[in-house]
Amino acid sequence: MIQNPSYYKREKLDTIRTAFYFESLDSYNRFINEVDSVAQGNARMAFDKYGDLERAKRRASKEWYGTDDPELITKDISVYLFNNELDSFLQSFRNNTINVDIVDIDQNKAIKFTEKEIGIFSFDLASLGLIRVYEYYSPLLKKIVDGNLVRSRKSENGDLIFYHIYQPFIPKHYLKWDEEKNGYYSNILKRKIPVKDLVEEVTPNIEFYYPEREEIPEHEVERIQAKDANGKPKFSTTFKKSFVYIPKIEKPLPRIDLIVAANFNSGVNAEREMIYASMSAITIAEKLSNSGVQYRIIAAYPVLSLKPTDRNNKEQYAFVVLKKEGEGLDKNKMAVLLSDGRYFRFQQFRGFVATQYDAGNDDRIDVSALGRAILDADKIKQAYIDLLLKSPNPEDQASANNPQSKIVFSGALSKRAAEDQYKQIIDIISKT
Repeated sequence: MIQNPSYYKREKLDTIRTAFYFESLDSYNRFINEVDSVAQGNARMAFDKYGDLERAKRRASKEWYGTDDPELITKDISVYLFNNELDSFLQSFRNNTINVDIVDIDQNKAIKFTEKEIGIFSFDLASLGLIRVYEYYSPLLKKIVDGNLVRSRKSENGDLIFYHIYQPFIPKHYLKWDEEKNGYYSNILKRKIPVKDLVEEVTPNIEFYYPEREEIPEHEVERIQAKDANGKPKFSTTFKKSFVYIPKIEKPLPRIDLIVAANFNSGVNAEREMIYASMSAITIAEKLSNSGVQYRIIAAYPVLSLKPTDRNNKEQYAFVVLKKEGEGLDKNKMAVLLSDGRYFRFQQFRGFVATQYDAGNDDRIDVSALGRAILDADKIKQAYIDLLLKSPNPEDQASANNPQSKIVFSGALSKRAAEDQYKQIIDIISKT
């Protein structure tokens, strides 16, 4: 057992469970190597067996490690074995997932422009089509007249002349409600008259009449720039979408912790199946990044230790951070920890030995089988939450009190399974 570790966290959750937290792939690899250097007992035998380079090279095959080249098995495992194929795999996968995804989890709404009077008025936008607002003054009537009654024509020298059109005399007359026309109908004007244009008269009954209007001859009017209440010239714009606003986020999301349990049995083909284990996690990460969601992606390597003489078990949970909130997305690192057969079947086998030994359970290390994988998502989730509760970071403790934001899933082994997993996880996140 490493005494008082400074670069990783080891927490005894209870008498059965021990959890480990590593901030990076480098710190996890360092931990494995340091435990290897001090291990004794069953752990020593297990390290010697599973860390034997010659033994690993003898087992080199595409089905087991993803490659039959012995030199690639332990050389630079920090670089994904199928890096050249990763982008083409992801692009094909995106076409069936993230690119056609209609679930809205966007936490970073784009600025929108509208002609509705909401948000903030942008003078810069309005000025792109700035025009004066005109009104028409009639010297004959000595008032501003309705612009709908004004027409224009050109004079002999080409100047525009504005004039008020002829309006005939209309006598005062009363109107009755016309059921057929569904309104007040004027027999003189031969049309329905809006109530706003009528005068209400209270006699024994309520009646409406159209007020008398004097005859208005055609006459010239003056076009002048309108002014506002403060006497300043008024302007309008042909650029209608002059109001800027940011749509309200319908449902703010908490920090999401995606916990990927990377465990594979001996029958999983490293070349044809294991590669898909990282696909849904990477595409989910891309969508969350593009949507402005705060999230972490954690690789989980849980293992169950059984003492040969009894059934009392011990549980070890190793959580390795692939991406923290605010960090850039490293697709290579995610692919290595989640779907590289070399890493899982060489380095991670050593990781199973290291966590059991560092938890004080050397007597329970099964050299022939390295223990059993813990596949129960609820157990993995609870161990992660209990680990957060013991964190000195207040944000981690607050996050632990929102279990809905902790989502555990295992690696898929086919493109279809990865697509289904992606859709399922995005649906869960949208309901968090």
